[in-house]
Parts: sequence; structure tokens; C-alpha cells
Amino acid sequence: MMMQALLKKVQSKGIKILNNITLEHFEESNNSVKIKTNLLEFSTRKLFIATNGFAAQLINEDVKPARAQVLITKPIKRLHIKGTFHLDKGYYYFRNIDNRILFGGGRNLDFKGEETTEFNETEHIQNALETLLKTTILPETPFEIEHRWCGIMGVGLSGQKKVIVKPLGNHVYCGVRLGGMGIAIGSLIGKELVQLLD
Repeated sequence: MMMQALLKKVQSKGIKILNNITLEHFEESNNSVKIKTNLLEFSTRKLFIATNGFAAQLINEDVKPARAQVLITKPIKRLHIKGTFHLDKGYYYFRNIDNRILFGGGRNLDFKGEETTEFNETEHIQNALETLLKTTILPETPFEIEHRWCGIMGVGLSGQKKVIVKPLGNHVYCGVRLGGMGIAIGSLIGKELVQLLD
């Protein structure tokens, strides 16, 4: 919903959105920032880097990618679980969404392997999620998995969890290292980025 609202607002202002383009290089000059992508080059007055887990490809800040793997069940009749829950120091989380269990985590099973920007699931983490679902969360409830997917978070190299929102130059700014809270705090970080222009 956050992204849909953002797209609607951006489109209503006549702002052009370019998808499936990779920023390869940027260079700041006195009055602008030169942008080089895999498809075109252009200049802009300001550049905001808000690529979170992908930021290390562009800037030298304490942020690295952390893949988060997730699954969701088919609807389960009489599912009484309500709320959001965490297991094992927060490395696993689950909640009821429309009588389905959304369950994610397991990055702690392979920290190095999950420090990636690749969008794919791994068998051992997906198996661990499914096993915990069967043995701990829904031990006496039959269920079927409907979807599996992953996302890329931005976390600190040194375990630092504080978001980085700061200028990187006169015309370049970053809002990164959201530590898995992008959905919850993404709008606020965008607002803080804009306030840096004042």
C-alpha cells in the first residue's frame, strides 16, 4: 500500500519513473549530479540514494545486503493466531494475514550466504521455515504453502541498526540501512530525506 500510494502521488506530479535500469555511476559537479545507467546518461539537480540493501554498490557507508526469505500458507480454517510474533531473538517472525500464516526469517542459519542481493530462495532456509511452522507454530493444524519469496534488507556491517539519513555531498543524499523495517519506516525516511534539502 505504501508503494502504491507513492506511485500515485509521483504520477500525479508528472514525475517520470524509470524501471529496470541500473545506476552504474554518479558524479557530483557544482550545480548537478551526472548519472550514468546501463541504458542512458542524464543530469539531475539532486540525487537521493534509497536503495537500502543495494546501497553498497553505490556508496561507501556501513550497510550490507541481508536477504529475507518468506513463505505464506493457503487460508487455514479457524486460525486463531492473532498479532505479530518473533522467535529466536527476532530472526523469525510470523503473523496472521487473512487467515494465512506469513512466516519469514532464518537468516541466522547462514549469515554469509544471506549477505546477497540475489532474489532467490534457498532450500535449507525454506525447509527450516516449514519445519518450524509444523512443529512450533501450527503443530496440530494441517496447512499448505501457497507462495515463497524473498526480499533484500539493508543492515549494518558492524551490527549497527540505526538508519543512515544524511547528505553525501552538496547534491547527493542517502536514506539507507533500514534493518528490515522498510515497510514500517520507509515513508518517514523519505520525509527526513526531503527535509535535508532545507
